[in-house]
Amino acid sequence: MGAGHARSFITITHHGVPTEIGMEMTASAIKELPGDFATFVLPLHQKARDVTSFEHLTIDWNAHGHPPATIFTVPHFDFHFYTITNAERMAIPPYPLAMAAFDKLPPAGFIPAGYVADPGGVPQMGKHWGDRSVAPGTFTKTMVYGSYNGQVTFVEPMITLDVFQKAATFSLPYAQPTLFAEHTYYPTKYNFFVKNGSYYVTLTHFVMR
Repeated sequence: MGAGHARSFITITHHGVPTEIGMEMTASAIKELPGDFATFVLPLHQKARDVTSFEHLTIDWNAHGHPPATIFTVPHFDFHFYTITNAERMAIPPYPLAMAAFDKLPPAGFIPAGYVADPGGVPQMGKHWGDRSVAPGTFTKTMVYGSYNGQVTFVEPMITLDVFQKAATFSLPYAQPTLFAEHTYYPTKYNFFVKNGSYYVTLTHFVMR
């Protein structure tokens, strides 16, 4: 990734309870990035798939931001934690080719209250659900949900490049749904921190659902 490296990791107790899952990026990973959009796919260890709902991770670099154009205008990263396999994600076509699947929303309760679905959808991702408390001109970090064909398919911390460059670390709870697709552990906080010269974006504070 960039001039460095990125990897996934998970920390699990001796009793099989996950405590942290996320992505580690070396300091040079945010340097020499492409001048346009780029995706970096991070496989997950089998143990991570066994004790969480997640199947794989991706880091999306948005050099020029993306819609909604009034909000996410600055260079930033989208950190996707997918509950579908990479093959299933790659099979999601452009919106005009699968409008019914994109517009088939999860039943009430599977998306947190206060989240609103964006129109259309993104190939190899799905439909995005945003926290509309993020006002234009204020975006530095937020949590997004995603769906496709009636199922929640990812959670997505979004963090600006400026936050990385300033090492503006944080640990925040994020809105939770009331219904869950699997009986497993689900995280309730997302975090950004710097340790030993590397950047970390993680999910923590797991709860059995």
